[in-house]
Amino acid sequence: MSQTVTPGMRAGTRSAVALAFVLGLSVPCVAQAAPLAPAAGQLPACPAAGKEPGIGHEPRFTDANVALFAGGDYTADGGTAEAEGLLVVNGNATFAKTSGGVFNVGRVGAGSGILPPSGSVMLAVGGDLKIASGTTVDVGHGLTAGPRYGGSVQVGGAIDGKGDLVTNGGSRASGMGASAALSPYASFGDTVRRESASLAKLKPTGTTTVSGDTVTFKGGAGAGSGPQVFEITAAELDGTSTFLFTSIPAGDAVVVNVTGGRPVGISPMSVGFNGDRADTYDSAHFGEAASRILYNFEDSTSIRLGGGGNFMGSILAPKATADLTASTNGRVYVGGAIRTHGSGNESHNYPWTGSSTFDCKPTPPAPETPGTPPTAPPATSRPTPTPSRPGEETTSPTQPGTSTPTPGTPDQPTPSSSTTPPAGGGKGGGSLATTGGQVAPYLVGAAALGAAGAAVLLVTKRRRTRI
Repeated sequence: MSQTVTPGMRAGTRSAVALAFVLGLSVPCVAQAAPLAPAAGQLPACPAAGKEPGIGHEPRFTDANVALFAGGDYTADGGTAEAEGLLVVNGNATFAKTSGGVFNVGRVGAGSGILPPSGSVMLAVGGDLKIASGTTVDVGHGLTAGPRYGGSVQVGGAIDGKGDLVTNGGSRASGMGASAALSPYASFGDTVRRESASLAKLKPTGTTTVSGDTVTFKGGAGAGSGPQVFEITAAELDGTSTFLFTSIPAGDAVVVNVTGGRPVGISPMSVGFNGDRADTYDSAHFGEAASRILYNFEDSTSIRLGGGGNFMGSILAPKATADLTASTNGRVYVGGAIRTHGSGNESHNYPWTGSSTFDCKPTPPAPETPGTPPTAPPATSRPTPTPSRPGEETTSPTQPGTSTPTPGTPDQPTPSSSTTPPAGGGKGGGSLATTGGQVAPYLVGAAALGAAGAAVLLVTKRRRTRI
């Protein structure tokens, strides 16, 4: 039997087909903009020496060691954006972005990709956790694959959540007491003081020259026999902005011992490493420089990293407070309070290769015993880590003999998205969680349009069958 098709039916059919065709092209493109992050348990435990990655979007390695440590309080306000890796705060932690928005912890939008294992503790606070209205603290964003999800939070005191705390499937616990919440890093401040004193005793192996706002560190002989050690006074370092590391033997870690107790304020603008600029995001030596350099402020009482550039290398400052508007690339271990309040500035987790204490660790160490003697001077060779098994637990919520807190209900995992790295040399780029929030409505809209298109085709087909 012949069928008669009216012009209106043709138009409806063409519209439905066109809609289906457009969705068929557009939905995969949107989906590609928001890939799920791989499970951290499926990643290599630590990068090989000399293979530290540059800035990227996706998880690459796991690291159970502390990335940022505040012996006092930790405050993230202003327009600061992200803290990559495990954040340990002895005191209170306050997140209060001036205009609201997201502050990422654990996994960030663009960073080293060296993260705590999925589902493990990424934020440990000995005191209270305070989140201001309008601010979202997003822990372990996008780590939605594998046996565990997101990032967990342990708080010794109370959680004052006027804003939002999102753990993406990770657990949360409060009222634990400081010792249990910070375990196994309850005595990490002692470790920082001990290692700083040990490094400060090392004799210089290279020369330091200061000219205006530029400091040149020239390495000496003895590659492989230990770190390259330099010395500079706090007064000389104060006010500088350009740092040149020259003649550094391949594979050697770098220690810059800063002497004197006066406050130090610098605004990093440029960092050179063996003739190449290393502080731009497109530098092939970005990860290498960040992982090999450490500044040891044994007696400084105050450190300020101003501007919006990239500070390259780890910071060891057992007696200092820190004020940050520049982005940091390395470990940040401060005995006092830390305030980060720049415009999009970030903390990227790059383990320091000069000491097994501060290097990348596949699993956290056992709690330290008070009175442990100082460790030997750091070696330059990185020990070969034992890869963690998929799903292996990396932290314990309580120590034997402590009370067990009542954890909250884990958040449901949410999809992730990748973001564009910040422009070379500039301040940090967009929040991963914010980008995910921007992409999600398009995914939902695309799904709705797809359903609408399918419905139009179905109705059109039924009408044609009845005629």
